[in-house]
Amino acid sequence: MTLTTTTDPPGGYSLDPTWHAERARLNGLAALYDPGTLAICERLGLSRGWRCLDVGAGTGTLAQALQARVAPTGTVVALDVDTRFLEPLAGPGLEPVALDVTRSPLPEGAYDLVHARLVLEHLPERGHVLANMIRATQPGGWVLIEDFDWATALVVDPPSDVHRRVASAIRSVLSRRGYDPHYGRSLPRRLRAAGLTNIATRAESIQVDADPVQGIPQWELLADQLAPHTLAAGLTDQHELDAFHALLHDGRTVCFAPLMVSCWGQVGSR
Repeated sequence: MTLTTTTDPPGGYSLDPTWHAERARLNGLAALYDPGTLAICERLGLSRGWRCLDVGAGTGTLAQALQARVAPTGTVVALDVDTRFLEPLAGPGLEPVALDVTRSPLPEGAYDLVHARLVLEHLPERGHVLANMIRATQPGGWVLIEDFDWATALVVDPPSDVHRRVASAIRSVLSRRGYDPHYGRSLPRRLRAAGLTNIATRAESIQVDADPVQGIPQWELLADQLAPHTLAAGLTDQHELDAFHALLHDGRTVCFAPLMVSCWGQVGSR
């Protein structure tokens, strides 16, 4: 079964996929989280011949890694509303598809593995999208959802008021756009309610050092993209944003990332 490409604008996503540094922001997240995602997929039996769907594939780093593991007979569909980073990766076994899962159905029972990371938390239509993903998974296949819980997002050592203020401003702006900063903790309950079986969860807050040269791009690029909104709302000022960047380059601060909750379950017979 095939997916119908759409050029409709994204529905409900709270960040701008066309922002000038979006590739760097997404690659920073992928560097932190791709290894853990792949470890889970391998635990689920990912192997040659599997048909996989990566929803919100971003720059395609995970889709490429999945394709390497299912080749030569398996396939990976790398789905996103904006596929400009994915199109150059198209080739045997890897198909970029432009689709808005909040508006368009996925083919029923087409995949052995359906995955989304840091997607549903952004979407007000997250319940509809989860159901869409489950329908796309064949009986016996796996659904793997990974989303943040901000329970650890304000934790830094040594403690920092500027980190707390800027991180809280970011969360506030995102939440006004329909973002759920605690969606990750609800995943086991939601997958269970959707009828999945063999549900399991892994939760981890990755610790990231404030590097004098690299800083912590996962925080800094998010703050930069949202700066016009945090400033306009009076949630931050430029002095605080400058201090936030300096903190993340000080060579001694350790940030605890938001808790990444990875939850997976198996689809039963229909």
